[in-house]
Amino acid sequence: MPKSRKQDTVNHLRLKAELENLPGFLTFVSTRAQQLGFAEKQLLEIELVLEEILVNIIKYAYSAERTQAGWIDLNLKCKPDDRLHLEIRDRGAPFNPLEQADPDLEAGLMERPIGGLGIYFIKKLADNLSWHRENNENCLNITFAQCHV
Repeated sequence: MPKSRKQDTVNHLRLKAELENLPGFLTFVSTRAQQLGFAEKQLLEIELVLEEILVNIIKYAYSAERTQAGWIDLNLKCKPDDRLHLEIRDRGAPFNPLEQADPDLEAGLMERPIGGLGIYFIKKLADNLSWHRENNENCLNITFAQCHV
């Protein structure tokens, strides 16, 4: 009998870009990552990365003049090699977080400009990141590899 192969599974969630929807996105991803066997520490890191990205989209991607919130699409793909892949799309202003310079961690707190630490943490905690603009959408791809301890 042939051995069964794990297949990619894809899940999709689309919600308005509003802070009230943040828990829905986090639960959606965290529940699936937990089912895949990601360790508690990794679950917290995934949630931190996702929260930072989503809050930035909610606060900055859509102009203040809009009467309605934009949308955020989140595609979650479970890869057969124990990787979790997230694709986050929005139709907000073009913004590539990967082009942002890392903050000067050696500077004193009073000398540091406000902001930039969140993107720094995203870069450090994710295993792979990429961004592109497609069909007037920001498309951020994030991959987390499952650590086997």
